[in-house]
Amino acid sequence: MLYTISRAEKLFRDAGTFFHLATKPLEDALLINDDNDYIVVNNIIAIVAFMFDCKILAFAIMSNHLHFILEGSREECLAFFNELKARLLRYYRRHGRGDIIKKIETEPIPILNLKQLRDEIVYVVRNPFVIRTDVNPLAYRWCSGQLYFNPFLDTSGKSASTLSVREKRIFTSSRIDVALDKRILIKNGIANPASFVDYKRAMDFFDNARQFMMWMFKNVEGQVEASRRHGERPNLNDEEILSIMFKLCRSEFAVNSPKELSIDDKKQLALRLKNDYYASNGQIARCVNMPLNIVNSMFPLVAKL
Repeated sequence: MLYTISRAEKLFRDAGTFFHLATKPLEDALLINDDNDYIVVNNIIAIVAFMFDCKILAFAIMSNHLHFILEGSREECLAFFNELKARLLRYYRRHGRGDIIKKIETEPIPILNLKQLRDEIVYVVRNPFVIRTDVNPLAYRWCSGQLYFNPFLDTSGKSASTLSVREKRIFTSSRIDVALDKRILIKNGIANPASFVDYKRAMDFFDNARQFMMWMFKNVEGQVEASRRHGERPNLNDEEILSIMFKLCRSEFAVNSPKELSIDDKKQLALRLKNDYYASNGQIARCVNMPLNIVNSMFPLVAKL
């Protein structure tokens, strides 16, 4: 029987290369202090997006780090980041914060297959939602999550090529007269992400909206794998740990519920949740139905005092 590859798989195989560029979260400073910083970073990303032979498929601006999924050669992707950093440095220096930009660095992580590409796009879109409790990942303004499979997407704006000199200075946060690509669309001084993110290209790598949403909220293992590729600890909530726990019950212990496990098996399950999914002691106690004192005795270094 012949194996028929999907349209998304064929597109991936015929494509060039993809990279995830993420800056390491700053521990002693904030990249973003207020809404104006978000606007400046967003607008500079839009400006730089059209300067190199690479496409932005996803991005997220966080208070202390940045994420990008790019399609293009490693050299072009790094050139994009270096230009972005140089322009941010000029702006931040004028405001006495140049040292912050000097600290941001990235090492492009290659994306090797279609599953990884889907994992990484969703990982970026979920990032604000994972870190902040007040964020809808599909409506966070400083991220591309709002763009995909959105029938109400706002694609309007004034072309950057029509800006007056004064408007251009405000938009670029610079007195340097820089050329702006006409494809950048601007509303209220803010570049519309729909104009500088190739979201249609990103959507091509998902079969449909339902698959994208399932990948976003149900593919917990993929998010854990993506976190590990970036040397980060996944931050899973109780519902996600619970979903993993039931899957492990069925696959590893051939039962449907932790209630059917012996105490020794529960301890083995707890070890998997801790070591592979970084569950907290409280999460393990709640999800595996184990007394917290037993869980704390197993993992004393992370037990709450």
